[in-house]
Amino acid sequence: MLTHSDIWTAIERLAASKGFSPSGLAIKAGLDPTSFNKSKRVSPDGKLRWPSTESISKILSVTDSTMSDFISLIDDGGRQNFTSLSRKEMALDAARILIETESVLFNAKNSYTLKSGRQSPVYIDCRRLISFADERKRLMDYGAQILSDEVGFENIDSVAGGETAGIPYGAFIAERLEKPMIYVRKEPKGYGRMAQIEGHLPSKGKPKVILVEDLQTDGGSKKIFIDALRDAGAKVDHTFVVFHYGIFKQSEKNVKQMGVKLHAIATWWDVLEAARAHDYFDDETLASVESFLHDPENWSV
Repeated sequence: MLTHSDIWTAIERLAASKGFSPSGLAIKAGLDPTSFNKSKRVSPDGKLRWPSTESISKILSVTDSTMSDFISLIDDGGRQNFTSLSRKEMALDAARILIETESVLFNAKNSYTLKSGRQSPVYIDCRRLISFADERKRLMDYGAQILSDEVGFENIDSVAGGETAGIPYGAFIAERLEKPMIYVRKEPKGYGRMAQIEGHLPSKGKPKVILVEDLQTDGGSKKIFIDALRDAGAKVDHTFVVFHYGIFKQSEKNVKQMGVKLHAIATWWDVLEAARAHDYFDDETLASVESFLHDPENWSV
């Protein structure tokens, strides 16, 4: 027999699997936005409220799901599924998205100058991704799935976006996971409350916070954000990025020193593999890029 909790759990998981919050799914189905709010599930006098069969029929219709799909969401060990792809499939699809949205660029003949001053045949701009709604949705589904699998919902009390590029991704991930969001400045603002952390971070109980940014090269810049969160009483054991360079030894060293575990959707190695598999670039360019990835410190045009 399906319990009251079973039904509401299935609704939450159906919503998340299609990229909606429960209220977003209600709106999509033409229902009142508050239909699936937690406050509506129990009456003021303590009686359990059940969703109507009409409501369930509507959400199944708009998500192109069957009742069997709905039931299967109950008995899955408590896991919320955002995608059925494997870890490797997510990485390679993310790499294709990066290439096709021109968020990563290859140019072996006219190299790019990175912020460090280093010359590189590759360049990435994760900020560009936020303008591509469908692709962004897929990437955030992948991110939410990775965090579900590798961190666990119970180990995330709040999602923190790092100023500035991490703020939109922090918001997207927080929405997917239905978790509170905050964001962290690089330094306290110079007026008002002089806050470095914006939003509400509980002052009791050492909340478990995951830091979200767009990418990681060597990871050194994350220390400012992690220190600020920990100084405010948060427990920070994990950080998430859309893209990790995956080619600098210092990255692994910095992450270890900061006492966090890094989670990323894709690396340059995934981009190179996808580029080769789909013939995005000529052989000369791919060979030059591979040479750079193996020895970025000494690469030259």
